[in-house]
Amino acid sequence: MNLVFARHGNTFGPGDKVVWVGRETDLPLVERGEEQAREAAEALRTAGLVPASVTSGTLKRTRGFAGIVRDALCPQVTAVQDPRLDEIDYGAWAGLSSEEIAALPGGTAMAEAWQKEDVWPEGAGWRSTRGEILDALRSFLDEVLANAKDGETRLIVSSNGTLRFVPRLLGIPEPGVSYQMKTGHLGLVRREEGRLRLVCWNAKPEKFGIG
Repeated sequence: MNLVFARHGNTFGPGDKVVWVGRETDLPLVERGEEQAREAAEALRTAGLVPASVTSGTLKRTRGFAGIVRDALCPQVTAVQDPRLDEIDYGAWAGLSSEEIAALPGGTAMAEAWQKEDVWPEGAGWRSTRGEILDALRSFLDEVLANAKDGETRLIVSSNGTLRFVPRLLGIPEPGVSYQMKTGHLGLVRREEGRLRLVCWNAKPEKFGIG
């Protein structure tokens, strides 16, 4: 069984102000983001991993990315949206650039700990809680693992804040490492003889499946 995890593509174009965007802001993919979805589809095709199921969060950026991949590889499959895969609600940080966050009291330290080690920034004013995100994602992953059949591939499209907890919840992390994922990048978890193995994470499409 192969679980392919993908982060949606770009939601900002050249010249746009890049800000933190969570579930509170429902941006669509820009042209480059759609192109990234096509690149992801080609990576899966090259790896021989045609999804038997396609699931994404409910936001436009994840639905759009998943839909492009599905149309390219498995149009007979119905794409499903699941709110358990939605991004964190960044609350007080939503709509701010990284520079603006750094100017907040404690902003630099909290942002660095989050980016480098996935440490949840208590006191940052996020509307989502760590427990809510982990409980929702754990429920989703448990369901997938219980129902996935040997030999099949499942595509799961979500966002950076949520995806970074996947390896930890599956029990295959390295301590002190961030599992953040760049836009349009991919991860692959494989179950072999009942054991899960992290084949790759945060991989460019052209490097996907190497590990």
